[in-house]
Amino acid sequence: MNPALPGGAVTGETAAADAWSVAARAGYTFVPYGRMQQGTDEAPNPNELAIAVHLGTLQVTGTAPSGTSLDLQLPFGALATSSVLEHRTDSGVGDLELRVRQALPLELGVALGIVVPTGPYVARAATVAPEAGYLTLGRGVAWWIAEADVRRTITPQIAAFAQLSARGPLQHASDDFAWGPEVRATLGGRARVGPRWLAIVGSTDVQWRGGASEPDPFSDGRLTSANAGGWQWTASLAIAAEVTRELAVSAGARVPVFADVTGNQLVPSTGAFATVAYSRRVDRVRAPHVAPVAGTITVVDYWASWCAPCVEIGRALDTASARWHGSGPDVRIVRVDATRWPDGGPALPDGATGLPVIELYDVRGERHVLVGDDALRIVEQVDALRAAASR
Repeated sequence: MNPALPGGAVTGETAAADAWSVAARAGYTFVPYGRMQQGTDEAPNPNELAIAVHLGTLQVTGTAPSGTSLDLQLPFGALATSSVLEHRTDSGVGDLELRVRQALPLELGVALGIVVPTGPYVARAATVAPEAGYLTLGRGVAWWIAEADVRRTITPQIAAFAQLSARGPLQHASDDFAWGPEVRATLGGRARVGPRWLAIVGSTDVQWRGGASEPDPFSDGRLTSANAGGWQWTASLAIAAEVTRELAVSAGARVPVFADVTGNQLVPSTGAFATVAYSRRVDRVRAPHVAPVAGTITVVDYWASWCAPCVEIGRALDTASARWHGSGPDVRIVRVDATRWPDGGPALPDGATGLPVIELYDVRGERHVLVGDDALRIVEQVDALRAAASR
């Protein structure tokens, strides 16, 4: 919707609610790697190399009223490696990730970040099998991160999301190994089922890893690593439950769909994950306060992209605005984006339990709340107020 209305006598404004929020999340992921693959075909695994990844994640996010958020993620866990030659477990923390994300209009967001090498790095020449070179708690170098995402609320029960992320190393590792860049695309959706607190979340993601390089022991040049890079496609399905308004839990499975890798590489089998998330608003989100202006009719239009009657109301206001310019009292229109209601965004005004809803202030500043069919007749209501004020 375009809140800018022509003519001067009818003004358009957009109101936003102010709220700080904090969120914390703890997750656990288990992914077994036991299948050796070359390109798209299964490859021999004479050493019976297998790695079980047990990865936990602690995440803390703080969000300001401007939509700017700071996100910190610290992975930790263990890699249990087995083969005919050895059995060992490497455990510890991984590399700390820091992001700054800015929410944009239309439920878009962009983020920039950095990965700090806090996890232990095992040199390529040491005990890491070449086929499992990407399975390590720490990578020994700092990485840049760039992301863009969209979260679209289709109805109060259905939402969709998509993200495109990329990252790349800022330097070589201590043994001069050069990681390749990575790009990931994710598409998914969330649907409430049965009781309002229960939902199904499904997603699919495609990841590309660029080839790595390492020093050539026989010259001053570099060699392309034989077992690094390629494509992987996975799908996930989870059940999510809201235990309270602030506490949510989820659990699901991640299934590999397709892989095309360079050289011989271990590829993942079906894994599982579980999360516990807690979020709290430091400032209560409330309906934006709109002060009426004496002698002016004020229309506060709560709208949502998924609300068909709201779209109809917006069009009617836009059409009527040209006619309202001129004789009679001015009409001031304030638009409030309630697309994320009821799970986010501003609360609806007192007296309203759903959309569509309009707050209407007459020329004396008296407040009227119009809901449902009454909200759809907002143009008729404004016409009546302007006619009464002109008598």
